[in-house]
Amino acid sequence: MSDKMIKSMVYTSLLAALVCVATFTIKVPSVVTNGYTHLGDGFIFIAVILLGGKNGAWAGSIGAALADILGGYSHYAIPTFIIKGIMALLMGYIIKKMPQNNKLSWILGAIVGSVWQVVAYYVVGSIMVGSFISTLMDIPGNTIQSLAGIIVSVIFVVAFRNTSIGKNIIK
Repeated sequence: MSDKMIKSMVYTSLLAALVCVATFTIKVPSVVTNGYTHLGDGFIFIAVILLGGKNGAWAGSIGAALADILGGYSHYAIPTFIIKGIMALLMGYIIKKMPQNNKLSWILGAIVGSVWQVVAYYVVGSIMVGSFISTLMDIPGNTIQSLAGIIVSVIFVVAFRNTSIGKNIIK
């Protein structure tokens, strides 16, 4: 195994752990779907910024699903794994397809990924609860969660953009 591959695995694992901790520690429960709102999305967006779409998706999927399992929300672990992975892949795809001089492509990617997440959790929650009406009340919480995640990632980018490491990895 090459040094580059090992380094990639370590960074992906580290960010998966950060996603898990950010998701697990501060959460606001939802009474309708037995889910919760958290700050983990910000670290998923940061993972995509730092690692790219593919490894960011692995970090986000594993970290968020692990937080669900550890936090007593195991019924959401598989949907979370899929939803967060696709959210990160969408963000990574948009970053990759946008012109390289567009410094805010990652924000557009995070917004598109967030819209996917809100819709996907609405559908999954509705299926789990058996009602597409009562779960409408979870849309604002998931939207706030996504907005908070975008804000967390903006703070990260602003704080680290001008550092020696940030100049090499944050566009």
